[in-house]
Amino acid sequence: MTPDDLGFYATPGPMTTFAEPPHPPADVEEACRISRNLIVHEFLADRYGVGHAELDRRREEVESRSAAEMVAVVRRLGPHAFTEPRPPGGRMIGNCRHFTVFTVALLRAAGIPARARAGFAGYLGEGWSDHWVAERWDAASGRWLRTDAQLDDTQLKLFGLDLDPLDLPDGAFLSGAEAWQRCRSGQDDPRRFGLAELRGAWFVAGNVVRDLAALNKVELLPWDTWGMIDLTLGETEDRRTALVDEIAVAVVAGDVGRWRRLYERAEVRVPRTVRSHRYQREVHLTTV
Repeated sequence: MTPDDLGFYATPGPMTTFAEPPHPPADVEEACRISRNLIVHEFLADRYGVGHAELDRRREEVESRSAAEMVAVVRRLGPHAFTEPRPPGGRMIGNCRHFTVFTVALLRAAGIPARARAGFAGYLGEGWSDHWVAERWDAASGRWLRTDAQLDDTQLKLFGLDLDPLDLPDGAFLSGAEAWQRCRSGQDDPRRFGLAELRGAWFVAGNVVRDLAALNKVELLPWDTWGMIDLTLGETEDRRTALVDEIAVAVVAGDVGRWRRLYERAEVRVPRTVRSHRYQREVHLTTV
């Protein structure tokens, strides 16, 4: 990883720029603590005392994409400072992607090289669950360390986990590209990858593209679709499948120059308008 590459990830991108920069966190632990103080996961809200009626009423909050939008939601819910403890009902309704992107935004505000990764967690139930985590550069070891920003003591107990969320063990989380290569090699079954009934190679391929966009500092929602993500992949000889193969090779190899060139492909690059598959509407991205 070159100094220029680290500099790229140490500065905000379209989704990680704050309208008013907060006081930067001292380290990743503080960044995660701030994120968990501001966000409650929609699938786990009841564990924190947020009732179904309130959750349904506020579900639109999950459509917040940028750190600036997330801050606006949080401020509408209460005047507390970021570091001042908030009751769960005063936190934004979000998901793993929101915890990750907000944490990355905080780290970048502190000048710490960080990036969001879209992929799959092997520790949140059976199979490989659709998930996002943060990565930060560790100069001492010369590598990227993966952090699950949403995991607190409540969730560690709920999922029966004995791991350090700040430094996930190797293989606990697979990026989209890593998962794709496992499936393509026959090492794993693509039907084990996804969310609820949404599973299979097409889902894994979508996360390859989402992860590539995130590596280029355009971190969209898990249900945002564009270009190739709208397409169901065909057989091995399909040109779309070949392009996903090419992206996966570049990402897993850490070939920054190659994956930046691949991101410029029309069917891969995030356009000005994407589709929110969850809400079945077009969304214009003013920050891309």
